[in-house]
Amino acid sequence: MLDKIAIFAEVARSQINHTMAHERPETETNQEKEIDLLELLRAVWAARRRIVLYAAVGAAVGLIVGFSIPKTYVTTIKLAPESKTAGNGGGGMAGLAAMAGFNLNAGAGTEGITTAIFPEIVQSTPFLLEFAEIPITLMPQKTGEPGERMTLFEYVSDHQRQAWWKYLAAAPGRAVGWLLGHDREEEPVPPVDSVELLHLPKAYKDFVKALNRMMMVEEDKKSSLLEAKVTMQDPFVAAVVADSLVAKLQKYMTVYRTQKTRHDLEQNMRQNAEAQARYYEVENRLAEAIDQNRNISSESLRVRIERLRNERTLAYSIWNQTAMQVETAKIKLQEEMPIATVVEPAIISDRPAAPKKMVILIAFAFLGGLWAAGGVVARFLLAEGATSSAEVASRG
Repeated sequence: MLDKIAIFAEVARSQINHTMAHERPETETNQEKEIDLLELLRAVWAARRRIVLYAAVGAAVGLIVGFSIPKTYVTTIKLAPESKTAGNGGGGMAGLAAMAGFNLNAGAGTEGITTAIFPEIVQSTPFLLEFAEIPITLMPQKTGEPGERMTLFEYVSDHQRQAWWKYLAAAPGRAVGWLLGHDREEEPVPPVDSVELLHLPKAYKDFVKALNRMMMVEEDKKSSLLEAKVTMQDPFVAAVVADSLVAKLQKYMTVYRTQKTRHDLEQNMRQNAEAQARYYEVENRLAEAIDQNRNISSESLRVRIERLRNERTLAYSIWNQTAMQVETAKIKLQEEMPIATVVEPAIISDRPAAPKKMVILIAFAFLGGLWAAGGVVARFLLAEGATSSAEVASRG
């Protein structure tokens, strides 16, 4: 019995020693990891002056970048467009609710053009080319002096300031062009009304590309409002272009929404004119037949006059019906005339929207400090790796 107890105690002692032998390396490893983390923090703290220096250098670079980027001003106009819905969509109450932030027509089908495609319209080349000849006046340099006048095409093409690094990036290309003799003066740009979209000059392509970045229309899905935003380097120009953008959008809405009704109205007016001419012709023939045969009495003449009278009655009926169709089409055209209520008009901005100098400064300062701290961490990890390799080699 004592022998069995001794054997059991020996087995238990061996299991305990085996378990402790397996747990000891993990504990030592955890201690080494904790010690390594503390050493890493000490290394980063020891290099705090370098990190602060790099952050200061980054802040200085951020200031240079922030002051090198030209100022831009944003003008925003909010619209509440009238939407034609299929069925009972709330009528005029829907438009008032949209101004208050509620969409009563959610889920209802729409007829014709919808506000969702206006952003695509604003980005189209034909629409943007209509802005080339808009007259604008720049903000005067001094109080009391008149601002410089020009077209929007001239302003976008020749009066846009850029950051200094963009001029440096373009310098090699200009130098190569000068050496190859490609710096000759370009041919004068033709008027925008005379150009073809298939053969659009490069100057107008650049104008459309630049204007595409400056103009934007967004739709608020919740309130169904349209926001027309124009970003320019001159606040006066931004306000003028924003007003023109809204006017052209309203014109486009009118043309698109009433296109079919206008076509129907023209068709009805043409049919009414033909019916009127037909009625006058038949009436003249009837009057001539009566005047020429006033004293003649015969059955054939009576039948002929009766036939002309019936033909006149039919022509008058058709003329009357076409006249009613014309009036109906006019009423329908008036009803389908879209109305876009300006909720927020254009206001000349007195503060630039970009660049955000403080944000740029903080971002560059953070990147500078992060660069220095990353270098310290990388050197520490490399040193730790080299030390671990040396220890493994010595143990081997």
